[in-house]
Amino acid sequence: MRWDISADRNKRGVVVELARKAVALRPDDARQWELLTHALLLMERDDEAVAVLADAVARLPAAPKLSLMLADIHHRLGRGDLFDRVMRQVPEIPANDLPTTLHRLELLMKAAAAANDAGQIAREILARDPTHDAAMECLAYALKGNPEAMIPICRAALDRKAGHVLARYELAAACARLGRSDEARKLIDLDRFVLDRFVTVTDLVAAGEYAAPGAFEGALSGEITRNPTLKPDPAGKATRGGLQTAADLASAPDGAVAALMGLLRSAVDTFIAGLPGRSDDPFIAARPERAALHAWAVVYPGEGFQKSHIHHSGWLSGVYYVTAPKLSRGDDPRAGCLALGRLDLPQGRESPWGVRDIRPVPGRLVLFPSFVPHATLPTKSPEPRICVAFDVVPCAP
Repeated sequence: MRWDISADRNKRGVVVELARKAVALRPDDARQWELLTHALLLMERDDEAVAVLADAVARLPAAPKLSLMLADIHHRLGRGDLFDRVMRQVPEIPANDLPTTLHRLELLMKAAAAANDAGQIAREILARDPTHDAAMECLAYALKGNPEAMIPICRAALDRKAGHVLARYELAAACARLGRSDEARKLIDLDRFVLDRFVTVTDLVAAGEYAAPGAFEGALSGEITRNPTLKPDPAGKATRGGLQTAADLASAPDGAVAALMGLLRSAVDTFIAGLPGRSDDPFIAARPERAALHAWAVVYPGEGFQKSHIHHSGWLSGVYYVTAPKLSRGDDPRAGCLALGRLDLPQGRESPWGVRDIRPVPGRLVLFPSFVPHATLPTKSPEPRICVAFDVVPCAP
């Protein structure tokens, strides 16, 4: 695996300054403004990015992508009036510019007041690009209660891209909800995944300054709990009753978190080396040649948990346990477990592929395909459970 290593914040600052110089040299080149905006957004300098884009739109009013980038930031920050104003002023998009056309439709879909309106726009997007993740996710929500309607949509995506993560999950979920268990198990089969090493559970050992028992976990706990982006139940995430970091931990320049990122990358390389050389499963065929690690931390109090979800932007996902409460006599043996394979179904029905409960233990690493649904159960303990979750995200050539 060739790893795309994210630049730390200091290096990103250098990129911002270089991008500013490029804009000054070529102010009539929309691409230079786009690069400067992206650099600022990576630094989480949203207000500066808005100011840059406002200047860019004033200088280059015929560049639709700049207006859409500005509208995108306003929408993400909850500035509905400004979003509407910018969207009304987006210049005409050339007929052959499919990416920009899809970006405009995606923004309209996200901002739609009614689920039916959003679903209709999602259908329009999928007619142009059957593999569009955001549109498929939106339509799956709009079609809740009608799993049959999702099946042709998912099949169209898989015909275009056999390793499409969200389509594989949504197709398996639709089959499960319709009682078509055999079809669902062909898509998600946890027993076979374990045998084929698609799912692994290992214990990592830190070395060097963190070799002493408990040293690594203690250092990680301190860095995570002091992370300024740690917030309760961030919008759009699966965390419930817990805290989650917003910053991507994979760009940590030093310390225990940076050391953990190195261990995770090595563990993923080992995982890939252990996969079957030949397999008819699209998961193997979709193995990326180059990827980035996206990582975040979650801190759970006793009642905190994660609802069932997948990570559709990844190829492989994982969780590393930093701390976990010990079970006492009489405790629920499933308390705090990772419920791998759990799917939200009507009461009394189980996932057709089963559920594997994996107990959190400090130092334990669990790896699984990103299309496998999973949830966590509350610990009901006064001691916090801290973990680092992550995705292996394929990078474009």
